[in-house]
Amino acid sequence: MTVNRKLTHVVQDRVVQSCELKGSEVQIEFVDGSTMKVKIVESNSPPLHNGVRVRQISEDQAKLLLECQDDSTLDLTLVDPGNSVCIRDKNDRVEYLG
Repeated sequence: MTVNRKLTHVVQDRVVQSCELKGSEVQIEFVDGSTMKVKIVESNSPPLHNGVRVRQISEDQAKLLLECQDDSTLDLTLVDPGNSVCIRDKNDRVEYLG
């Protein structure tokens, strides 16, 4: 997998407050009040633990892999590559769409 530098730059070092699977979407809330929503077909791993810090995000076609500094990962299969991830800041402004 190749590191998605743009997405990694947006979320790197953010601390996970919660990670929930809601139907066909994963929602990650960060301590700074921002949120990341990912439309998925499936998830092949358990949700991220509260308090982990994001290290990087890699992507390969429909696969997205979130890697954290404690070596935990979240492995997701996207519904629509390039159009399944949305990150909003604490004021609900879009930081990333892709």
